[in-house]
This record gives sequence, structure tokens and C-alpha cells, in this order.
Amino acid sequence: MPDPTQIKEHKSLKMTGDLLSVARTPNTQQLWIGSNDAKIYFVDLAVEKPEPTGMSGHTSYVSGLVQVDNVLISCGWDKKLIWWNLENREPTRTVVAHQKWIRQLVASPDRQLIATVSDDMSCKLWDAKSGQIIRELRGHQPIIPRFDYPNKLYTCAFSPDGKLLAAADELCQVIVWDVGTGQVATRFEAAAFYKSDWDRNNHPWGGVRTMAFSPDGKRLALGGMQNTDVAIINGPGFVQVFDWAQGKSLHEYKLGTNLQFESVAFHPRTEWLLTASGGGATRMAFLDIESGKTIHEFDPKMQTFGLALDEAAETIYTVGRERVAVWRLT
Repeated sequence: MPDPTQIKEHKSLKMTGDLLSVARTPNTQQLWIGSNDAKIYFVDLAVEKPEPTGMSGHTSYVSGLVQVDNVLISCGWDKKLIWWNLENREPTRTVVAHQKWIRQLVASPDRQLIATVSDDMSCKLWDAKSGQIIRELRGHQPIIPRFDYPNKLYTCAFSPDGKLLAAADELCQVIVWDVGTGQVATRFEAAAFYKSDWDRNNHPWGGVRTMAFSPDGKRLALGGMQNTDVAIINGPGFVQVFDWAQGKSLHEYKLGTNLQFESVAFHPRTEWLLTASGGGATRMAFLDIESGKTIHEFDPKMQTFGLALDEAAETIYTVGRERVAVWRLT
């Protein structure tokens, strides 16, 4: 069994700018990478000297990518969803999907649906192939209480069976919807993330930036920062694992200081939870969600904004500030 404590960097590729999102073509080392220069880059890390090639279509940061068969779907801060034919690498459909920038794009496990979350405070379900909107989901507060400060929807995730969709906002309110009906299955507050000092600061400190369901669908992991002062930069990286149906916190992990986790991913057999920081200090960590202990943490020497696992969860691909890296568990 691969040992997370023996993780090694296998390959690294330097690129320019902030690489914000990544999708991997199944059973390959081919990556599609969304950048803050509004381009999507293709890179094949199986070749000796990978050479990124770009595709243009967005006009701002490319914040999310998913691959559905031979089609790539991207989203950006320009409010657009774009469908790309990967044979000729040309756009086939462009949809103005939201009124404000799109923070995240995820695909259902069967790749029939995609979901987007935006700062317009809506979560939308789309048919992945036709591009038709299926349902708009709302329920988070549009304005942060007491001050006229706009809320934000940062992250969403499908359950492993595709029947549920969860989303979290800046107030650390989590809503889980039934995908089939659009009804709220449950909602709860991740209170340990959220701190406020209305006398000195008019918005929350810290917050949730990423989430993932466990492979059995019973747990929901939230990652971000737990802040301790109004500077909003000094807190530890924070991960909290919930029994989402009961809204009950099972484990909490605090790591380092001045860092914010922006990616979480479960091992497909729930042997560990992987998290990586994108803001502040640089850190990757493997967490044991049965014992609540940290298995291994280290400095990857890069700010990580997106990651992907191979089918066996033995190879990890990370993208971030000016760098792509491949990690192997030995």
C-alpha cells in the first residue's frame, strides 16, 4: 500500500502566472489547466519535455474545469461557461451563466450534470452535454448581517452517488440540496470557521474555500482558514469533517499559520484526506479522518490552487503559482 509519508516530487514544470484550476484526462497524464491570463493550457506530463499549448476564449481568470468524454467545460470570472471540442480545441458553446464571476465548477460522478457557484449567490445545475440549465438553487444570505457587505458562494461538491449537491458561503453556511427535486436536504453552520468582530471588521474572518464528500457519502470535509485577528491572514489552515446529515463536527485539523487551504480530496477508499494551501504559507497534508490525526504534512514549495488524483490515488497533480507538479506515493 502506498505510504503518504513517503511522498516524493516526480516532475515539475514552470509556467507563468497563477494556475487556478485543473482537469485530468482519465487514465493519462494529460492536464488541462486554467490560468489567470484567461487561457486554458494543455500539457502532457508523460513526455520527456512537456510544452504547454494555450486555448483562448475567456476574458478573465479561468476558475474551473471539468472533462466530459471528449469535451472540456470551463468557467471563469467573466461569468461564462464554455464547452470545448478537444479534437480541434475550439469552443462549441458559450453561455453567460451567472450575473457575477463563477467561483467553481464541478461535475457529477456520472458526468451527466455540472454545477456552478457564483458571487451572485446562486448555485446552478446544468446538463453537461446540451448546456441547458436544469435548476437554480438558492438559500444562502445575499448580504452579510449588520453591514451592507455582499456574501460570496465559494465552493460546491456532488455526493458520490450524484443525488446531493452541497455548497458553502463566506458566512460558512452549508446547504445540501437534493439534486432531483431541488429541495434542501439539510443545512448547518460550520461555526468553527466563522469569527466576527463587528466593532473592528465588517466581514467574517477566515472561511470555507473548498469541500468534498467522502467516498461513502456520509461525511463532508470543509477546508479553508480559521482566522484569529482582523488582518484576515494570521490564522491556521483549517479542515473540519462533518457528519453532514446531523450537522455534527467529527474532526478538526489546524495546521501552520498564515495559510488557507483551497483544495481537498479524499482517497477513493477513504484511507486519507488530502489538503493543500493556496493562500499564505505553502503546505500539503494527509489527514486520517478515522482518528482525527495528521498522517503527514510538508512544504511543497508552491501555492496550490488546484489538484487532481489518478485512478489509484498514487499520483497527485498540483497546479498553482507559476508551477505544475507531479507527486508520487511510494
